[in-house]
Amino acid sequence: MEGLATALSQVAGDEQALRILAGVGAAIAKEQSIPVANSLADLKAAMNAGLQTLDWGQVDIYEAEKALEFVVIGYPYFGGVEAQTAFAAILEALLEGWLMQQAARPGLSMRLVERGNGPYPPLVFRYERSGS
Repeated sequence: MEGLATALSQVAGDEQALRILAGVGAAIAKEQSIPVANSLADLKAAMNAGLQTLDWGQVDIYEAEKALEFVVIGYPYFGGVEAQTAFAAILEALLEGWLMQQAARPGLSMRLVERGNGPYPPLVFRYERSGS
């Protein structure tokens, strides 16, 4: 992952590299689609089944003000910052792709808002209205 992230940044530039990685995550979401969920508990179960198939950890979902927060733990560990950033970009697009399959409302988007503390922190994504 580190080599991929570095090569993409060198060839395409950081911004374009992130777009490419987001495209990878969106493609995975289409290929590994999840069923429509009727509740947050169902959504969490479907997402965790999808993540388990990929061996990419597990997610907890929390309601936070006018947003949903997705906390991912147990994902593949990457030592380098570039690899961690690349994986987070792919995962962000994957989660957003799965939410789009749930008849999501327009104007909402997923973004990484926090990397917890420590060498192997939880990744916190927030799904909310763009510009919030």
